[in-house]
Amino acid sequence: MGIVLRSSDKIFFIRSIVAFSIAICFITGFGVALWEYSGENKAWVIVTLLATSLIIGYLIVSYTLSSLFKTNRFLDILLKDTLHELNIPLSVINANLQMLQADEQEAKKLKRLERIELASKDLYALYKEVDYYIKKEIQTDVREKFYLDELISKVVEKQKEMASGVLILCDVLHVEIFADKHGFAKVISNLLHNALKYNQDHSEIRIFQEGNKLCIKDKGVGMSESELFLAFNRYYQADMTKEGYGIGLSLVKAYCDEFKISMRINSQKYVGTEVILDISYLLNKK
Repeated sequence: MGIVLRSSDKIFFIRSIVAFSIAICFITGFGVALWEYSGENKAWVIVTLLATSLIIGYLIVSYTLSSLFKTNRFLDILLKDTLHELNIPLSVINANLQMLQADEQEAKKLKRLERIELASKDLYALYKEVDYYIKKEIQTDVREKFYLDELISKVVEKQKEMASGVLILCDVLHVEIFADKHGFAKVISNLLHNALKYNQDHSEIRIFQEGNKLCIKDKGVGMSESELFLAFNRYYQADMTKEGYGIGLSLVKAYCDEFKISMRINSQKYVGTEVILDISYLLNKK
C-alpha cells in the first residue's frame, strides 16, 4: 500500500486486528449456537446478537483507541506547554536585538541584524498562528470587535512585498465588525494573495465596500467555469507552476461557512475575478 507506519501505529494496528478478529469469531460462534438452540422463534436471536455486538464493539473500540487517546492527550499538553515557553525566548531575542540595533553603526552589521529581525517576526507570526488555533479549540467564541478598514489596511501592508508594483486600491468604510479577527484577516489575506499571484500586466486590484458587501476585484488571469467549480477543493491549483499548495480558498470557504458569510465569485478567463463577501452578519449594529 506504500504506507509507512510508526512503531506506535503498528502496535495500534495490530491490537485492532487482533481484537476485531477475536470479536468476530466470538460473535459468529455465539450466533451459531443460539441459532441452533433457538427453535422456531428466531427473532430473539437477532436482537440478542445485535445487543451483544454493540456491547463488544464498544469494549473493543475503547480498548484499541485507549493508546491513541493517551498519545493525543500527551501531544496536546506538550504542544500547549511548549508554545507557552516559546514566548519567553522570543521576547528575549527581540529585546536584545533592539539593544544591538541601537548600539550598532556599521551598515553591514545592521543589515544582518535586520535579517535576524525579519526571521524573528516570521517566528512570532508562526507562534501566533498556533496560539490562535489552540485558543479557538479551547474557547467556544473567539469573536471580538474591530474596524474593517483598519484590518484591511494591515493586510494590504503585509502583502506589499509581493505586490511588486501592483496598485492596490482600498475604499472601505470605518465600520465596526464583530468576528474572529485573526480568521477574517486570513480570509482577506488569502484572497488578496491570490489576486496578486494570478495578476497579469501589473493591473490594479480593488478592495471596496458596497453596502454590506466587501469586494476584492482584479484583472488577472481569471477562471473558467470548470476551474471555478473546483476552486474550493483542497489542494486544487489551476496553475501548478504557481507557488502554494492549493489550500487557500478551501480555508476561506471553511471560515465563511462557520461565520455565516455568504461568498460569491464572478470570474472570466483572461478578464479577471471578483470575490464578493456578504458581511451583514458580522456588522456590529449595537
